[in-house]
Amino acid sequence: MRAILTLLFVAACATASGASPAERLAGCWIARDGAGGATTMRWLADGQRPGSLRGDKATMAGDGGVTAHELYRLEPRGEAWALCQLESAGERCWQVAQGEEGSLEGGRAFVDAHRESLRITIVGDGADRVVFQGDRDGCD
Repeated sequence: MRAILTLLFVAACATASGASPAERLAGCWIARDGAGGATTMRWLADGQRPGSLRGDKATMAGDGGVTAHELYRLEPRGEAWALCQLESAGERCWQVAQGEEGSLEGGRAFVDAHRESLRITIVGDGADRVVFQGDRDGCD
């Protein structure tokens, strides 16, 4: 019985972090591929929206050329947070899951940061979509 309670406690700690989504995301991240390319994601303060972070995701080929570029914003909305993908046609936003229960209708963003690793996933809006998965990097 004690082992089961311990497992439940550890699982609860792993899914409910005391850090806000902004604290978990802030900084620079990288995912290297086996061909010498990489995807980077920089989450820095958004100077036009206090309290928000602007995410800049760039995918680079082994020769250093940028092959894809996406922009995101993480912003507080009342007691919740929203992750928005910014596109020329407008923006698409998802509520960031923070341990609360709720419907996945319309999708939810999951921001999982553990030590030096980050995974951002959109769940419940069709097939799960990994926005980024990588490790902490220096902001050069």
